[in-house]
Amino acid sequence: MQKLTLDTLFYYFSRFLVRLALPIYLRKLCVSNFDKLPKGAPLLLASNHPDSFFDAVVIGSVLEQPIHTLTRGDVFRKKAAAFWLRQINLIPVFRGSEGRQYVKNHDVTAQESHDALKQGDAVVVFSEGVCVNEWRLRPLGKGTARMAYKIWYGDDALRSMKVIPTGLNYENFRGPGKRVSLNFGEAIAADHLQTSPQEYEKWLREFNEILDRKMNAEILTIPADLPKAEQQRQLNAFFDQCAAPKTQSNPLLGAIGWLGRMVHLPLYSFFRKKAAKLTARSVFYDSVLFGMLLYLYPVIVTLLSIVVVAVTGWEVGLGLFVGLPLLAWVGSKY
Repeated sequence: MQKLTLDTLFYYFSRFLVRLALPIYLRKLCVSNFDKLPKGAPLLLASNHPDSFFDAVVIGSVLEQPIHTLTRGDVFRKKAAAFWLRQINLIPVFRGSEGRQYVKNHDVTAQESHDALKQGDAVVVFSEGVCVNEWRLRPLGKGTARMAYKIWYGDDALRSMKVIPTGLNYENFRGPGKRVSLNFGEAIAADHLQTSPQEYEKWLREFNEILDRKMNAEILTIPADLPKAEQQRQLNAFFDQCAAPKTQSNPLLGAIGWLGRMVHLPLYSFFRKKAAKLTARSVFYDSVLFGMLLYLYPVIVTLLSIVVVAVTGWEVGLGLFVGLPLLAWVGSKY
């Protein structure tokens, strides 16, 4: 496990906030095969990448061990951004196409990932290499295979490491109130491959074939050229397995949920417009919107409660401090 430093304390604090906020932001998170994850083994989670940084938020919210996420290197170029991204265990990955000066960083990325696995943490790699808001697995790059090879057969090898095919499935990619299905597939171990490690390129191809097959088993596939109505029908059929509460099942909670949405509508509208402006409604929209709500909503509620305490007394202020997040939670579910 990580030593407790200011960096790790910020990570654990952020994870604490995520575990409070995610049940409000999402209507429902359904997790499959979590109990089948290997215990006590270093885990390299090979995931699809449909919703930018938010993918790592969802995965990290359910794991007990800290996660380190490989992330596109260009977002680290500004020192301020790089500092905060490092606090939440993001590891930069630079492509050769971004400049020859970044090629040397490939070994640094691999070493950081190796060190994280050695200390019992999990590493998340997005095996498609790019993020696209869609319901399918894109062709896999060789990055995950190369990393697995280096960890299993390189210096200070970790043969106990397991690769976990991971599937993230979203009901939509725009804002709160969605259902998400997170599926963990059957682990891949070093001895599952038939090709000799001496045949490097052939070994990489076999690894990718196995990983592609096992990831596809965990990912909803909807062709992009289907009519919108048919896409929605297939989404509804898939997420029927991830049932969420219905307003009709409890009229009282339905009314409280409506009140919660109305109370938070002005604040949510402000953050929604701000996120849309900052991201031009790109693949980063969900990540930026959730990030702003994650860190700024508690500050707003705290400041508002302090003002109310000063005006009316601590009882009303405390009620507001507890009641607003509860209203938000009920509003997201009913």
